[in-house]
Amino acid sequence: MYREASPTELIYIATRMIVVSRSTISGTIGRAQFEAAVAHLEARYGILRSVVEGGHFVERSDDRSVIEAWLPAGSCSAETLYARLLNADLDTSKTLYAIHVIAADDALDVFMLTSHAITDATSLIELHSCLAHMCDCVVRGAAPALGVQPFPTPVDDAVSRSLAALGTDAPASSYSGVFAEIPMPAPHDGGPVTHRLERVVIGADAVHRIKAASHASGSSVHALLLAAFALAIGDVAEGRPRRILMRSSVDMRRRLEPHVSPELVFTAITGHITPVPDLGRPMIEIARFIFDDIHQGLANGSIFHDYVNYPRAFGSPQQAPVAINVSDIQTVQFHWPVERLAVTGFEYALGWIKRFPNVSVSVYDGTLIANIVYVEEFATPATIRAISDGFVRRLDSAGGQ
Repeated sequence: MYREASPTELIYIATRMIVVSRSTISGTIGRAQFEAAVAHLEARYGILRSVVEGGHFVERSDDRSVIEAWLPAGSCSAETLYARLLNADLDTSKTLYAIHVIAADDALDVFMLTSHAITDATSLIELHSCLAHMCDCVVRGAAPALGVQPFPTPVDDAVSRSLAALGTDAPASSYSGVFAEIPMPAPHDGGPVTHRLERVVIGADAVHRIKAASHASGSSVHALLLAAFALAIGDVAEGRPRRILMRSSVDMRRRLEPHVSPELVFTAITGHITPVPDLGRPMIEIARFIFDDIHQGLANGSIFHDYVNYPRAFGSPQQAPVAINVSDIQTVQFHWPVERLAVTGFEYALGWIKRFPNVSVSVYDGTLIANIVYVEEFATPATIRAISDGFVRRLDSAGGQ
């Protein structure tokens, strides 16, 4: 047995929430070398060799390779592989992750399909970073000199300690009335759904201006992104009330490695909902409102109560009709050393069957990538594209363009 699964992890497992992450490694490396690097990675992080049985992570009994595809570069595009994996089924009773590779002569596109029960943005960065280092060691013929390190563990105990230290009950969350939502094309018949990906790329110069604008306003990039999405959704909400519920992903645990520089403040662990009361206000004011609400939630304990209640609230009628969830890290830095190879990018996307899209944001080498995963039966591609265009337009205006 590796360890018991937490209530939140069990919810993610039961709902089959998956994460697709991608890194690009430049340099020549063959399949046998890559397979050796993956073996080193699994030896370092034992949970990767686990499966889920009876609410526990237990050691996987078979020796099947987690490398499910090794595709020549000309035979498959990154967009095609994203579409395939976001609609894949990951059976956690057989494996917790799978790897697909698009291989060129001098580069690899490495895709990991993992259960959200064990991977959020921070842990994905660590997995890809460590794997790139392992690849480099194998290419150089050097044995990786890394000791065993446990993978992130549930934060239940830390949350309980935080609540006990506060000594008071947080105010109860309640949302009444009608809020702006993304219009559905038609009532869903309850059948199978298809995930699609809308990719937004913002260059390094614009990201620098956005960061400066958020800090000048006493806010954060995280809050500014949420405000820009809120206003963009309001544009397509077909005259609904000028107020909206926005969901932030909040991480209360100590980060896995100090090299991750979280300018966006939080990564995904549990959802905190901010009711934005007036979409007629300037974007900077909305961002500051969201920023203050999140920090008030940390101070009064409501975010910790969000975590405790999450397994009961997830997918239930009590869950607020959130429009877009942002889970993000601004600056991704791969700290494990490489000599012969080079990492040239990182991004990720989370797929689920909720009515509202999920936006996964990463900034690598100054470039921001926002991957918007949505269910085609719940929102049309034209609607999501209009939202992404409005999002970029508002961020451009905040950055002084």
